[in-house]
Amino acid sequence: MILEQTISPPPKSERKVSRREDNKLQRHDRAAHQWYRFVLSFPPHLVRDYIKKFELDESSSVLDPFCGTGTTLVECQKFGIKAVGLESNPVVCFASRTKLNWQIEPDELWEHAQRVAALTDAKLEDFGLENNRELMLLETAQNFRPRDLLKLPADLAKLILKNSISRLPLHRTLVLLETLEENRDDRFYDHERLALITALVNEISNLHFGPEVGVGPAKFDAPVVSLWLDNIRRRLEKFAILSSNGKGSSS
Repeated sequence: MILEQTISPPPKSERKVSRREDNKLQRHDRAAHQWYRFVLSFPPHLVRDYIKKFELDESSSVLDPFCGTGTTLVECQKFGIKAVGLESNPVVCFASRTKLNWQIEPDELWEHAQRVAALTDAKLEDFGLENNRELMLLETAQNFRPRDLLKLPADLAKLILKNSISRLPLHRTLVLLETLEENRDDRFYDHERLALITALVNEISNLHFGPEVGVGPAKFDAPVVSLWLDNIRRRLEKFAILSSNGKGSSS
């Protein structure tokens, strides 16, 4: 069935509020949606508005041909509505798919992430690097002389903006990725990598959003492992709510 409906614009008295608030991610929507989100993503409550206007229910099916980071798919899954999304960008497709996986044991994920973090810290300390947040914020490590820092292969380095990540944070990130692969647990692997992607974009890299993507001031270093664990921890708080609400099937 093809749905056709004319949506009337809001009254003028409501438009100022709409312009300020409509694109914001509301606090109660942070679970799943905040795990990875485009700067200009449309908000979850907009999807809920359309679900209500079109009177969709568990007998409905939704196709999102440009699903991006999965806002529509996540909301459909919450309401028990079958949904399918299409996305050509492999990273964004990965993020969307991972945001739909709510069948996770939070305690086991946290235990695994802490083990990976400890192993990564040990590697970095052997290399002469500590995961000390205060020292990095003060940039007292500037006397460190890098030796054999890991770096991206030339063909991959061409895919990212020049100077979008500094050498030490990149090295820490690659060591963490290496340790994740060595201790891979398929139950948690995608969530752990998506948490790292989110930390990279928002905290570890030199990227700046205004709202277009650019490169801001360079960070000499960053506590990569701690920032990754922070992202894991924030996800764990919402898993129980999501797993109990998830009724539908999205892909």
